[in-house]
Amino acid sequence: MEFFRQYPLLTLNSLAIESSAEYFVQPDCDIEIQECLRFARANNLPVKVLGGGSNVVMSDHVSGLVLQFSGNACDVLHDTEESVTLKVEAGYSWHEFVMFCLSQGWFGLENLAYIPGNVGAAPVQNIGAYGVEVKERISAVNGVYLDSGQVFSFAGVECDFAYRESRFKQALNGRVLITSVEFKLSKLPQVQVSYAPLNKMARDKGVPTPSELAQWVIQVRQSKLPDPKTLPNAGSFFKNPVVTESEFKRLIERYPKMPGYPQSHGVKLAAGWLIDQLGFKGRAFGLVAVHELQALVLVNRGGTGEDVLSAARQVSQAVLECYGVELEQEPRLFS
Repeated sequence: MEFFRQYPLLTLNSLAIESSAEYFVQPDCDIEIQECLRFARANNLPVKVLGGGSNVVMSDHVSGLVLQFSGNACDVLHDTEESVTLKVEAGYSWHEFVMFCLSQGWFGLENLAYIPGNVGAAPVQNIGAYGVEVKERISAVNGVYLDSGQVFSFAGVECDFAYRESRFKQALNGRVLITSVEFKLSKLPQVQVSYAPLNKMARDKGVPTPSELAQWVIQVRQSKLPDPKTLPNAGSFFKNPVVTESEFKRLIERYPKMPGYPQSHGVKLAAGWLIDQLGFKGRAFGLVAVHELQALVLVNRGGTGEDVLSAARQVSQAVLECYGVELEQEPRLFS
């Protein structure tokens, strides 16, 4: 393990923003993590945790010690005829983990295939796609408090999961490093194809196996979202907003074609639809643009973090002025 000074972060964020870290380190075990925390305390450095870099907007320079945990082991904790419980280290690539599970006959994550980032970020964001949220499969989240070095383990029900939310994004934001996540997966295949494009494919081709469903998900995602390796982006930049039923009724009277999805606490709107109706697809804001095929995606062609945030603010302001609905960005500022 080596501590680097003024380390370039360009290749470590999917928006390809030029940035550098005051200090950077990649521990791969608990002993090295504790060494990193001692180094930070001795040098009076704040510790900032970087995952796979797919959900951040980098500032030009990141102060303190940027810590990227690289452990990627996967161990079986419990194994029965019907299920398996796994402990997966945070540095494991999420998509590779999903595909590995399918190869082993462990099911439940196939709708979440092809989501960028690492396993450690999954509970932070409560990643979800095509009718499935990762909270449904998480049994525990383990990690370390950055200030004290004390370890923790929260059961899934203690993580305060909600739509794209968790206690790690709220009360514990910036205070912890997630080192591993425990998943309980099924050995009995039960596919979820309620999402419209998947449902249509199931009607046309028949009910898929879990592995076939994962391939369908990959196809749909590739058709909707640009590959950040060729066109830098952070995936869906805005969360789908949730409004009250009365607010949705007001909106649907003005915009009869506006899609809405009933939730337990209101109606979820499609942020992409709101943006698309305002004609933003393909619109450029200098070096940053709204993707021409997916209004939820901002693509970066050499802009800074502030350029990306400025484009996002302009889109959000237009949506607020037209619909009276506030958009919340998903990627967090990393500074």
